[in-house]
Amino acid sequence: MKKFNASTLFYKNAFTLAEVLITLAIIGVVAAIVMPSLMTNVNDKVNAEKIRSAKYKFTKATDHMKSLGLIGPYSSTDAFVDELQKYFKIAKRCDANHLRACWPTDTVKLENGKEWNIADTKTGKNLKMETNEYSDYTSDNVGIITADGTPMILSYNKRCEALDPMKTYGWSTSNGKPETNATAGCVAAVFEINGNGRPNTFRKDVIAFNANGLGNSCALDINGKCFGTPFTPKPITRDECNQIKNDFGIELCFYDGDYWADAVRQCGGVKNMPSQSDLEQIAKLLYTNNKYNGKAAEYGFPEPNFFLWSDTDNGMGGAYGRHYTTNDTYSYQDNRFYPSSMAICIVD
Repeated sequence: MKKFNASTLFYKNAFTLAEVLITLAIIGVVAAIVMPSLMTNVNDKVNAEKIRSAKYKFTKATDHMKSLGLIGPYSSTDAFVDELQKYFKIAKRCDANHLRACWPTDTVKLENGKEWNIADTKTGKNLKMETNEYSDYTSDNVGIITADGTPMILSYNKRCEALDPMKTYGWSTSNGKPETNATAGCVAAVFEINGNGRPNTFRKDVIAFNANGLGNSCALDINGKCFGTPFTPKPITRDECNQIKNDFGIELCFYDGDYWADAVRQCGGVKNMPSQSDLEQIAKLLYTNNKYNGKAAEYGFPEPNFFLWSDTDNGMGGAYGRHYTTNDTYSYQDNRFYPSSMAICIVD
């Protein structure tokens, strides 16, 4: 009978040092591959909760204000914040000339790679908010730091309609938790979740809250004038034109289907429309040696052919503008009910 040797059995089933080191190396490689992804997922969840929490706390205050009939309208962002701070804890408040005192960094990196000086976020125009018959974000912005340390820059819509105190507004959610509702819709804002960390990047750690963007709202800088993004006006009736003409500098209304009058309305008046000289300068951007250079998209325009209205009415049911085609560009006066037209406004 063969004698049992326990030490021999143990020796035969043990791992060698080389095997242990190889196993540890494999674990290390797997960890190196997996851990960054896990940490990114954790950070993304933490940041998402910071964003949700900031929106939720602000909206809780505006929802309370709604229940008291205090959403507005107010004459300025400053007047709105005077009321807001009764229901929303604010540790610090800064006027439009001292916004940097309510923000942790001098600049924010924009989506186009450029840096924006946060102190220049003076009005809703720098949050790329439009001015029209329903919205007016032109009063000075207000900077705040909330009680939990969140920096925010606020811009109030002076044409915001009062909300029904008795109505309950549904909440949007994030990760199954309430985030915001319509009671916060009168305010455009940006806030920051990265503290003093770098980089401070828009839409990553600088968050838009009911705002369209951040920075200079100029799509084009022509003759020292800042123009916004080109848009397509809608046809309005002669009666609609007559209702607005005195406010917007329109001399006469002729026909139904007036595209030029709507362009004037959306720009906030004839004074905010481009001159014929401005349209000629745009042509110099889009044509090299009288040939289209393919750069229309850089400035927010479609590929030619398109027509841009100017600020000049010809007094006979038409208005001046400029055609931009693949072959040529030229000044032209057309009927104000010309459907294939576009417009651009002075915005700053």
